[in-house]
Amino acid sequence: MALVGWIVSVVALLGGLALAQDMPFARADVIAQGLLFAAFITCPAFWADAPFGITGKPRVAACIAMLLAVPLVLMRP
Repeated sequence: MALVGWIVSVVALLGGLALAQDMPFARADVIAQGLLFAAFITCPAFWADAPFGITGKPRVAACIAMLLAVPLVLMRP
């Protein structure tokens, strides 16, 4: 699970930085902030001591659910 956490963390970090730099479409800043937050959530190095009793599996599952919910952010009202 730590390997999945590292992969998702690196992908989310690079995607968030790319969106923050380019901003090619509307709401890109919101998605960039979400991706950077996802990178923080899934990074195993920050959560090695498991503060607040949060283990790795729920954090990675929440991050994957958040990444799958990105199309909902892109829908127009």
